[in-house]
Amino acid sequence: MKKNSTVKTILIVLCAILLGVFVFSAYKIISTIMGYRQAEKAYNEVASQYMTMASPTPVPEESAPPEEQGDGIDPEVSPLNIDFEGLRRQSTDYVAWIYSPNTKINYPIAYTDNNFYYLDHIPGEITNANGTIFIDCRNASDFSDQNTCIYGHNMNDGSMFASIRNYRDENYYPQHPVIYLSTPEFNYRLDLIAGFVTEPTSFAYAMNFDSPEQFLSQIQLIKDLSTFKSDVEVKETDKIVTLSTCTYEREEGRYVVVGKLTRIH
Repeated sequence: MKKNSTVKTILIVLCAILLGVFVFSAYKIISTIMGYRQAEKAYNEVASQYMTMASPTPVPEESAPPEEQGDGIDPEVSPLNIDFEGLRRQSTDYVAWIYSPNTKINYPIAYTDNNFYYLDHIPGEITNANGTIFIDCRNASDFSDQNTCIYGHNMNDGSMFASIRNYRDENYYPQHPVIYLSTPEFNYRLDLIAGFVTEPTSFAYAMNFDSPEQFLSQIQLIKDLSTFKSDVEVKETDKIVTLSTCTYEREEGRYVVVGKLTRIH
């Protein structure tokens, strides 16, 4: 009789533990989904208030041949119209906007005095795991360094910088060869040159170089490591931008995509 009572007690305890695990797991899943929705709503509101797409500009006939024209829009004209005056009334930390056609990347870029705050804060000073796309605090905020590093989370719903990991597939690059940046002063096109898996303390995050030769050596190295092939040429006077997100091929892995910064209208 005592044995049956012990078994019954053990079963009750096990059921209680399993129920607790189920409730906790359900809570975490619901919290994650709600977090995604909260972030999506916040960024959609920011985009609807401060970002509009420019009217398409046909590529001039004397420009690149059709197979090099991508979506048929003049690559020398930014597709973005950003109301930076309004955007910066919401937060003076917003210094730029990033847009990757046909992906979820369409976000303001923040800059502050540390690399921690925007890991878990979204517009409105709301704590949220999606965070905000941000420039490394060791960089200048105006893309004047030889290499400006920009960070964004790899979210499971495909938001933030999740889509840059698609460049691991070499067939993805020809359909997404450029990314656009806008600042209050200038519009830019990122002509992508490489993407590869690395570590958080990698050479990829070097921001300035001791000599033109050192800079060009870095460009050659990242091209050698790249998961896709790009014919974009980089000169010693050019500047680059490195987009970074988490990846899981290795412990503490990062996937970075590097682009040449080209000023456009």
